[in-house]
Amino acid sequence: MKLESIIQKDQSLLYMERYVGKGTKTYSPFATRTEAAPCYRPESGQPSFDLFTVDTPRDRVSIFKADPSPNLVNHYIRPGGVLFAIHPETWTTAGVDYLDEIHALPRAEPVRVAPTASTRTVLTLEPSEKVPPHYIKLHYPVLISRFNRRLMRKNIENSVAVTRDVAKLHFDKFAYLPDVLGFTFGSDENSWGFLVRETTPRPIIEGRFLIPSFALYGEDYKNPDDLPLLVQMIERLDVEPVSFAVNEIFVPIIECWCLVARRGLLFESHAQNTLLEIDQDFRPRRIVHRDFDVWIDMETRRRADLEMPFLGKGLSADKGHSIEQYYSLIYDRFIGHGFFDYLLDLLKRFYSVDEESVRSQVRKAFHQSFPEADRFFPTDTMFYFSKEPPPGREFMLEDMQRVPEWR
Repeated sequence: MKLESIIQKDQSLLYMERYVGKGTKTYSPFATRTEAAPCYRPESGQPSFDLFTVDTPRDRVSIFKADPSPNLVNHYIRPGGVLFAIHPETWTTAGVDYLDEIHALPRAEPVRVAPTASTRTVLTLEPSEKVPPHYIKLHYPVLISRFNRRLMRKNIENSVAVTRDVAKLHFDKFAYLPDVLGFTFGSDENSWGFLVRETTPRPIIEGRFLIPSFALYGEDYKNPDDLPLLVQMIERLDVEPVSFAVNEIFVPIIECWCLVARRGLLFESHAQNTLLEIDQDFRPRRIVHRDFDVWIDMETRRRADLEMPFLGKGLSADKGHSIEQYYSLIYDRFIGHGFFDYLLDLLKRFYSVDEESVRSQVRKAFHQSFPEADRFFPTDTMFYFSKEPPPGREFMLEDMQRVPEWR
């Protein structure tokens, strides 16, 4: 993909989501595993598909809001009920709670969508004049990577609550794609539904463009001879590669992550959940965050005297793991191994780079942004998913017995 096309094509972001990620999923043996049908995967050649929708009685649906645009509210919350969206594979999956009841409801107009990098989050296409394009994150109970991608009430309610919480942050490098609406069908712990995410980062600044972070170093499936976008950006701006990457990507990612971590929110700020916002001159401006179904450190929020608008008891409720293990998993492995290692490898392939110098600068920035980190992280080691979780558990964390390279 050519860098210039990012600000010339309306569909450039969707193209990057789907096709500029070759070679970016080698961080885990599960990273490329998916049970999604081929036609619903982001890299498929199928340009779009239709979601099922039903007209749902208002009293059967719970609704959660975080300052959505009026047009989105009016599109989904109607005088006669709620427009409820279902992935086509979920629609035909046996054993899904409430599905028989949903099948019995009146069908509404289908919604034309395209998958994004996460597969179960889709972008609406061909919207009406009154409905802006938006993302829909769906209940999709199939294995993608390591986990079953259910979207339950807790996930939905907390994602909207996190959106409201981060709206209070003010940092010039931090932006986010808000999960503005959430809907669940049913009234018990098995209720499930979908999220509506706006496409414009907040705080809103016009004249900006987005690059999914993995597309900075990923190969284009359709144009394999094109240089990685980060290399094209460095050459176009005529900047020193290492200082540019450190100051414009590594350090802002760290500063933003630490900012929200100190509020007890463990953002999974890996290369799929972060986007680089650039201006019309291709200069990086902000780190844009998405997907707020995150672990919450309730004790940190209590110490900071912050609100507790979340379902569940947070990390302290899981007796099988310490809080330090979660912090290590997110920062050391999801961000460090699954994102920073790839950026560093790109710099090493194209430029003369002192690897330890880069890591040292990043470590220094981390401790400047999170001076109390030693209270939250394990000493001199990292934790990651075990290959064989015990029966009855989705995952287990184990000591890798390796010194963390990025902190």
